[in-house]
Amino acid sequence: MNIEKNKLWDIDEKLFLSMKGNYISTNEENFFKNIQYKQEYECTALNDVIVSAYENKDEIYVIREIFEEYIVGHGIGTNGAYEEHAMNLSEALALNLKKLGYIDRDLTLWEWLRECDYTVVNYERNYDLLENGKRS
Repeated sequence: MNIEKNKLWDIDEKLFLSMKGNYISTNEENFFKNIQYKQEYECTALNDVIVSAYENKDEIYVIREIFEEYIVGHGIGTNGAYEEHAMNLSEALALNLKKLGYIDRDLTLWEWLRECDYTVVNYERNYDLLENGKRS
């Protein structure tokens, strides 16, 4: 099957290039390589839950939509009341979680991910690719 590569936003293309060889951990390297692949080749109409609010004490969640759009939100059972939409990864990573009222520490999403060394990230929840909870 030949899948056409999605063209990245220029700002994300520059971000991925700037990260090569400059990762602070193996988990960060895995994050950027996996997310770049997803943005280029893995479309999602049913959402890709990158970070679940149920799996971190700050109740932060990150959902990828289509190829490179993101919803960054906070809270369990808030029904989307505390969400920000970002058009690309660079925009999502720059969101200040304290200014949004999500946490009491002055951190961007990127700093927060680094703080937890990306251990809250799950690459296997693209619901377009799951059938009965398993990758099809």
